Amino acid sequence: MWAAFKRLLGGERQNATPAVDAEEATKGLEAASMEDIEGFLEAARRADAKGHSPWVLRDESRLATLRRALEFTVQHGQWLQRDDGSIARWQGRLLKLRHGEGPTLGMLLACRPDDEAAWQLRFFFVEPEWQGSGHGARLLLAARRSLNGVPLHARLPLACQAAVRSLEQAGFTRMYVNAYEVASFEAPAEWD
Repeated sequence: MWAAFKRLLGGERQNATPAVDAEEATKGLEAASMEDIEGFLEAARRADAKGHSPWVLRDESRLATLRRALEFTVQHGQWLQRDDGSIARWQGRLLKLRHGEGPTLGMLLACRPDDEAAWQLRFFFVEPEWQGSGHGARLLLAARRSLNGVPLHARLPLACQAAVRSLEQAGFTRMYVNAYEVASFEAPAEWD
């Protein structure tokens, strides 16, 4: 009886190695490379076809403009943001989630005007073959850990039901919904 009690409380060492936690195996977000941009653009095109993209990408010139902006973000860490008829340079990060050394599971674009401002998640997605397995929430939780110290904001149509569920599972709170059924979400700052 005493031996069973000690085993329950961890008094005896187990010889078996502990199973690797799925979250532990996913080492968080890493910076995207130039090669990842095409996958991001394809996801934005899919979202635009459903009316869920923050960009209207129905012609090649707009797609080329977004490609150049993403390349600039990957190379310089800045997102070019329209601001009252001019272009402002915001901090920007294009990040991807991978499982170990495996393929990209999903990506996100985050930007903010300065060090004190909240990060805005402009667009995030999970690759179609990985959807429905909780990777959206994992991507957003990893974003909260990687972009820590300030709140995170996201806006998206309520019609994006899987994305809304992922945001809520990752600790984002729905703040309000506008007349166009676009919801604003916020996650509080996390600290190391």
